[in-house]
This record gives sequence, structure tokens and C-alpha cells, in this order.
Amino acid sequence: MVIALTTEPSNRRRGFRSAGIAVFWKAWQESRSRFFSALGLLASVVIYAVVTRLDRTGKPELYSVYIWGGLFHYALQVLWIWAAFVIALGGLRREKATGAALFSLGLPVTRMRLFLSRAALACAEAIALGVVSAFLIPIASFFVGESYPFGQALAFGALMGVGGLVIVATGLLLSEMFEGEFTAAAVGLCALTTIFLSYKAETLSGWNVFDVMSATAYVDQTTRLLNGSAPWLGLTVCLLVSIVLLIAAGVMIRARDM
Repeated sequence: MVIALTTEPSNRRRGFRSAGIAVFWKAWQESRSRFFSALGLLASVVIYAVVTRLDRTGKPELYSVYIWGGLFHYALQVLWIWAAFVIALGGLRREKATGAALFSLGLPVTRMRLFLSRAALACAEAIALGVVSAFLIPIASFFVGESYPFGQALAFGALMGVGGLVIVATGLLLSEMFEGEFTAAAVGLCALTTIFLSYKAETLSGWNVFDVMSATAYVDQTTRLLNGSAPWLGLTVCLLVSIVLLIAAGVMIRARDM
């Protein structure tokens, strides 16, 4: 695959007026297949969960309890975590392993600019995955004769996306730590899955990002809907940890530029 990027103003149809736009376009070209594949996977699990609810005899639990427990607190959450992490992978270290690094280094931008553009796009894509997949829940519910509040769905989707930015930052950091094409993916996915399942099985206990993403301590115990408040402290901690991880990745990039 050949990607032609240029900042030459005379090439207005196929080029870009600024290096910044070119870098964002390059990052989008590299991640869009992963983004749309992840979106399709998340949409599939939402539709499957809503449709299979019809096959449950008795249906002893409230629909909102079923949605929160099965999707926002488990299946949709873990798939979003995998998707967000995979979207964050890439960068010059991986390109060096695949032989494509010379192209990126030939662009009129610094390594840090390349990283920050990729990080910003990965964060935006991760939040979009959370919000869009959550938005599908009330839509799919309508077609099977159930109802779920749009506001609640969007709130949970936003919490998943914003709280989970620490997962994106972890993927970005590991991408700068490991040079192999699949090393960062293998290490990160195995570690995240082990930690996630350990908390869900209560092998590990205490504060964790997964409960912040699903607002576990802020939902009504009967309906599993948000009771009017949000985990602002937890979100703040997640954002601060994300910033620290991004700074650590930036320090590693700076060291290579010296």
C-alpha cells in the first residue's frame, strides 16, 4: 500500500495545506480499519444481548438491570477495553518492525508530533466507540418491545469512553516500549484481560478503573440506572493516570530524539 502525503499547496486535490493535517490523515488511514471493525463488533454484541433477552423465560430481572449487568458492567465493557487498546497500538516502534518507519520519519514533523496526533485520534475514536455502541442499546431495545432511556445509555457510554482513556494511554505507552509487531498487543491484552477477570471474579478487590467505567457505586441498586450523580473523583483519577502514562511515553520519545 502506498500513501502519498504532501504539504505542497499547489497539490490541492491530493495533498494537504499543513503537516498537521497530513499527520492526522495518516493516523486515520492507519487506524480506520481497526476502528470500524471494533465498532461492528461492539454493535454486534449489543444487538445479540438485546435479542437474546427475548429467549429468556420468566425474565425475573428488570430490563435496565439486565442491560447494565450484561453490557455496561461486563460484555460490552471488556470488548470496548480490547478495542480501545488495539486502536492505540502502532507508532514508529511498530513501523520499524514492519519496515515502514522511514516513510513516517520523512514527514516534516517531529516524532513527538506524530505521537501526539496519533494519541489524540486514538482517544477520540475510543470515546466514539463507547458513545455509539451505547446509543445503539435504546434503538435496538425499541425493535424488540423493550425500552431503555437514551440519556442513561449515553451517560454510561461517555463514562466508559472517558474513564477508559487510561486503557488507551496504556496502549500508547506499550507501543513506545516494545518494538516487535505483536509484542505490545500480546503483553497488553493478556495483562488487561487477567486484571479485568480477576476483579470481576473478586480475586482482586478495591478501587479499579472498571468500576469507574460502569459507575458501579453510583447506580441505583434496584434499577441499575444512574441515580443523578457521576463518579467525578474516579474520572479525575483516571484522567490524571492517563496523563502520567502519556508523559512517560513522551519522555521515551524525547530520549530517542537526543
